[in-house]
Amino acid sequence: MLVKSNNLSQVAVFEFDTIRYESELFDFEWNKNGNLEGYIKGTKNKQFVWQPHGSQFTIIEKVPKETLILKIKQPERLDKKKILNAIGFDKTWVTIERK
Repeated sequence: MLVKSNNLSQVAVFEFDTIRYESELFDFEWNKNGNLEGYIKGTKNKQFVWQPHGSQFTIIEKVPKETLILKIKQPERLDKKKILNAIGFDKTWVTIERK
């Protein structure tokens, strides 16, 4: 699984074994957005969300303590003029035709 931070500067990567979820162990209800949610029977613990409009099915799991965290440093902005000079860009590479 992959969990991304809001600004995409950090991700958590982990795996779970694929198991069969028995439907009788869950209560299902439609939310206000038209998505089907599955709760562990007798609790308010949400385990599933199915979004029929986007055809997306989500299994909700807790992030384990031993998980791989990747932190991504934002690169510096590239200077467009320096890049074009470095590749030897010439305006003759581009032509504009109007019809």
